[in-house]
Amino acid sequence: MQIIQKGNQYTNSSSRDGHAPIAIVDHISGGTMNSMDSWFTSSGNEQSSAHFGVSKAGEIHQYVPIDRMAWANGLSVIAIAKATAPLIKELSPVNPNKYTVSIEHEGTDGSLTEAQFAATVWLHKYISAEVQRIYGKPIAFDDKHVIGHFQVDPVRKPYCPGPKFPWSRLYAALKTKEDEDVKVDKAETIVNGNRLADDSILIEGKVYVPLAAVGEALGAKVNWNNVTKTATLTIKGAK
Repeated sequence: MQIIQKGNQYTNSSSRDGHAPIAIVDHISGGTMNSMDSWFTSSGNEQSSAHFGVSKAGEIHQYVPIDRMAWANGLSVIAIAKATAPLIKELSPVNPNKYTVSIEHEGTDGSLTEAQFAATVWLHKYISAEVQRIYGKPIAFDDKHVIGHFQVDPVRKPYCPGPKFPWSRLYAALKTKEDEDVKVDKAETIVNGNRLADDSILIEGKVYVPLAAVGEALGAKVNWNNVTKTATLTIKGAK
C-alpha cells in the first residue's frame, strides 16, 4: 500500500529522547479525513498530532516520522496513574508519547469500512517492521502493545477509538504472516429464524457475531463498557 506524506512545517512533533517505540495506540478522528489533514498541518494547532491517519477509502496519510514523537498520548504523572493499560503504568512516569506510535482512523464510532480495515492491518504490520528496521526490535501484536487511546487516557478520552472498533478482528488479522493477505469471509447468522441484517465475519474458522444485532433480534438490551471492553446482554431481567 502507498503512504501519502502530509506533514508540514506546522505539524507538531518532538524528540523521543532515546526511547524506542514499543506500542501502537489506535484512535478515532471524530471527523473526516480532510479535517484531520487540515488540523495536523495547521499553524493554529499547538496541541496535538499523530503519526498516521487511515481514511474510510483505505488511504494512509503520514504526518510524523516514526522516529519522532507525535503529540497524541501525552499524560501528566498524575494522569498516568489513572491509565488502564498495564504498559502505561509499568513505564510510569515516562510520557507515553515517547514510546508509542499513533494511528488515527477517519470516523466517529470506531466502525471501519473493509478498505479501512485492510489498510490499518497493513499499517500496523508496516509500523512494526519499520520499528524493527530502525530500532532492532518489532512491536508485539498483542493486547498489551496494541491498545486504544481510552486505555491510555480514560478520563479525557473514554470512548476513543469508539465502541465499534473491531478489536477481536484486528488482533486475529495481525496474527497472519507479513506476506499473507487478510482472509475475511462473510458468515450468515440466523436468530429465531431471522437472518441478521448485519453480517457476521468468519476469520480463520472463527465467527465474529455483531452482538448489538443479536441483542436487537432477541429484544434484549446491550450495554457496552469501554473501559473493560465487555458487553452485557440483558433479556427480560436476566443477564
